[in-house]
Amino acid sequence: MTVTNPALPLSAAEIVRTCLPLEQATMLPGAAYTDYGVFEWERANFFARGWICAGHVEQVARRGDFLTVEAGGENVLVIGDDDGLPRAFLNTCRHRGARLVVAPSGTLRRIQCSYHAWTYGFDGSLKNAPFTDGLQDFDPKCFALHEVRLAVVEGLVLLDLSGEAPPPQAHIGDLAPLLAKYRNADLKRGARIVYDVDANWKAIGENYSECLHCPGVHPELNRLSHYLSGESIEGAGLWCGGSMTLAPGVEDMTVDGARVREPIAGVDVRSILYFLIFPNTLVSLHPDYVMLHTLWPKSPERTEVVCEWFFEPEAIAAPDFDPTDAVEFWDQVNREDWEVCALTQRGMESRSFTPGRYTTQEDDVHTFDVMIAERYLEALR
Repeated sequence: MTVTNPALPLSAAEIVRTCLPLEQATMLPGAAYTDYGVFEWERANFFARGWICAGHVEQVARRGDFLTVEAGGENVLVIGDDDGLPRAFLNTCRHRGARLVVAPSGTLRRIQCSYHAWTYGFDGSLKNAPFTDGLQDFDPKCFALHEVRLAVVEGLVLLDLSGEAPPPQAHIGDLAPLLAKYRNADLKRGARIVYDVDANWKAIGENYSECLHCPGVHPELNRLSHYLSGESIEGAGLWCGGSMTLAPGVEDMTVDGARVREPIAGVDVRSILYFLIFPNTLVSLHPDYVMLHTLWPKSPERTEVVCEWFFEPEAIAAPDFDPTDAVEFWDQVNREDWEVCALTQRGMESRSFTPGRYTTQEDDVHTFDVMIAERYLEALR
């Protein structure tokens, strides 16, 4: 798939300073968050080249179950095929190019264009094209939907629009065993909230990667887990993150700190693990649920964030299942985060803004920024 690659309007000298060791490094320049040319370059290189997370496999685990995502300048349809295996296609009819599926998610009986009724199988093949029988050299096999490379790694549905990314296992790396330990691939969705955030996607990722702001911005969260209680975790793959430890007497990160569900078997019930998977995935592993955020940049200063909560199938099947304790708590924390991210975005738009220094509590932020900066430098050099 050919993707236009715009020039990157940044200075290599500024970016090099981000790649220095934490104690010497300077954060990314303001233009990385505010310039539309940078946004276009990132869309072409981070979201149209390399792996991105479309969501959780549970959403497309049954025949006809689908979700649509806007990534890298393309709209992609991810759908369970006749065998219940996820497939991905450009969401574009092969006749006149009409958008095939408009809804963000749901279940389809068939893929049929609402314009001229061209119909496709869940494997992307063209099944019916009215009034084409008399055409010369018309082979339906040549008009299948354009397939997008897809992989599932421990429950995460990954897309590669370019078809040229390294193996998905290398992208997830050493994070895969931890996702497996929390049975992420087997969990079922219990809740979903979509947010429209007035901030650059990288500012959201940076905010997620540190808790230095927690005492002032999230006092309820800091009561459940002291902001200095965790430690970073390192390993192979394009991710960063670490742990937080629950305070004495606290059982879970919920509204009242109590746990109402049985923990996932074999996990550490005193720790919360949080990871950012480059570029658009935030995954938080809790004793009894997993929370997944996916980030979808809409402009330099606006990001759609999809937040979902996943629980053990047995918990969801229980007649008294209620995810409110976790959802209400994190909805409050999310909204507090979006507010300070928006304030950061507004401040970086000042003509006088210059990037600051990292503190010693922002090692994961630095790791995330270096992932970005190294790719900037590859383009600039």
